[in-house]
Amino acid sequence: MMIRPAEIKDSREIAGLIYEIWEGMDLFILKLYSREAIQEGLIQAVADQDNKFSHQNILVEEQDGRVAGMIAIYDGAREFVLHDRLIAILRQCFLREPFEADQEADIGELYIDAVCVDKSYRGQGLGTKLLQAAESYGAEKGFAVISLNVEQDNTGARRLYEALGYQEVKQIMIAGHHYAHMVKPSGKAAGA
Repeated sequence: MMIRPAEIKDSREIAGLIYEIWEGMDLFILKLYSREAIQEGLIQAVADQDNKFSHQNILVEEQDGRVAGMIAIYDGAREFVLHDRLIAILRQCFLREPFEADQEADIGELYIDAVCVDKSYRGQGLGTKLLQAAESYGAEKGFAVISLNVEQDNTGARRLYEALGYQEVKQIMIAGHHYAHMVKPSGKAAGA
């Protein structure tokens, strides 16, 4: 069991976890393209440099030689640059429709864009460990605040985030759904 920076070789497993997150968000592109096409685009994105889902912006929990969970983190000030690069990659693979970005992060925040644990590893505290690793990373990099968004009706995840010290500071819309934007001062980051 260990948390480490993601590598290109993890791309397929990470892409599957991101796809699962997108299913939970009910993203419109899931209705327009095959799972295979979307996952292939996500694999390309994870293997690529400098986009929201680049392996360079992801930490993984490895167990039994597999990716048991992942967390995507980046500087909120770079959100739109990273989004635009992701969309360029997805356009090369399959995407034809506009895919506008909603503002998810604020300048000065280390933003947790995505966190997902493989179904077969859930209930073991891996999500908490990944969040704590992201918080430690943010503190090391000098971020004063760590942030994430949780869908308003996802009470289980929200309880976890609140227990870890995150507090809602505003409500935002992402892909037509209501989210709570939650922040935590990095001085309170676990392990910092």
